[in-house]
Amino acid sequence: MCNILYMVMSVNDQHYEQYRNLGLSVSYFRKLHGLTQQQVADTMDVSYETISRIENANTGISLDMLFELSNAIKTPLSELFKHANL
Repeated sequence: MCNILYMVMSVNDQHYEQYRNLGLSVSYFRKLHGLTQQQVADTMDVSYETISRIENANTGISLDMLFELSNAIKTPLSELFKHANL
């Protein structure tokens, strides 16, 4: 039982790390293009809190929303992933 619990916790930690890296990448490129969270949120028709949660790895993100986000911050997905080491 302990081994299974450890494996589940490790997987969650691994996913958190990936979301954290992606969030840092989003934040980096957003700022690089001189955009605020509110500007990105307005472009995507979401709240700025949603953008904050993504950047701080406090929420997941769908593939559709990820495409929309990459367009809003004027950065190809490939660059986001490369910067995030994904």
